[in-house]
Amino acid sequence: MPKPIPLPEWKWRTFPVYFAFALGGFLGLYMGLLASVNDGAFLFASVVWAVLLGAGFSRLSTRWILSRRWARAQQRRKG
Repeated sequence: MPKPIPLPEWKWRTFPVYFAFALGGFLGLYMGLLASVNDGAFLFASVVWAVLLGAGFSRLSTRWILSRRWARAQQRRKG
């Protein structure tokens, strides 16, 4: 079995990480307040955040599969 490709070293103490954490916390708080007011808003907020979370997990799992060389990255089609 081929050796997996090492992932790049992640720098946690950077502004983008801090900003994403702060923005996520603020939006989570705001969505929690909004959801407590209206059941329809809760359903909408849940679907939106579930889609965003699913997109993030798909990105992580794709990178993991490619790093293990179980699949190859496909070339982008011109056109």
